[in-house]
Amino acid sequence: MLLVLSLLTLDPSATPQLQAPSVEAISELPAGSSVPLNRATAEQFSQIEGVDELQADAIVALRAERGRLASVEELRILPSMTDTSLDALRAHTTVDIPMATGTGKTYSTVDDVLSAFDHEPSIQEVQNMAMQYTYTHREQVEKWLWASKNSAWLPELKLRYYYQDQFGQDFDYINGGSDLDLQEGDIDRRWQAYVEVRWRLDDLVMSSEQIRVISETQDVVKLRDKVLSEVTRVYFDRRRLQVDILMNPPRDLRDQVDEQLRLMELTAELDAYTGGGFSHALSR
Repeated sequence: MLLVLSLLTLDPSATPQLQAPSVEAISELPAGSSVPLNRATAEQFSQIEGVDELQADAIVALRAERGRLASVEELRILPSMTDTSLDALRAHTTVDIPMATGTGKTYSTVDDVLSAFDHEPSIQEVQNMAMQYTYTHREQVEKWLWASKNSAWLPELKLRYYYQDQFGQDFDYINGGSDLDLQEGDIDRRWQAYVEVRWRLDDLVMSSEQIRVISETQDVVKLRDKVLSEVTRVYFDRRRLQVDILMNPPRDLRDQVDEQLRLMELTAELDAYTGGGFSHALSR
């Protein structure tokens, strides 16, 4: 995925927040060129090998909903998007990067600096997004434990059906045994149905299913701790970078590009942990 820089000069009296440059959909695209993620039409997206019309329409709809797409990673949230399509979009799209040259505003307290980012989701909100996306939320784990514990109350049910058909005949020998005379015929048909309901009392205390779920939930808890640790690290690395850009904006264009690329990289990492939920929250 290629990156296109777009310089912005911010008003010193404005809130120190990067805004997306105004974009307009393009109608024609030279053959073999990359597709601008924030300006291409659905038809142009569908021309990329690996992206169908349904996915192209979904990309345009998501972009309209959020106002701007910071990276291809935001498209992970789309149900129709596949890994193959994401790889194709990474290879054949470009993203405009809004560049800031500083606000000219001075800050006297820590609260003044941090209040500049009040519009962004808190660390608790981002952690919750990550747990929901990875199915490691505490409530989910408790549901699994509750289900395994109470499954023993469901009995084992057996149904059996028997059918018996007996036909008997009695004969008398006459004329010295050369002829047979049928005296009577007995028909005996019987059917029986059995229903058996069985509970294992030991499973009500601790079943093998409970032991299995407890073992798996321990793995889930370890995964949750790892995910939350990484999300917390990336979140505050990004915040420190934002503060540095805000208070000490670089004057050299190369330094600006490096810092903005790093900011996009950290944002993409948070999107990967939250299924694009972080950028969605920013757009709101």
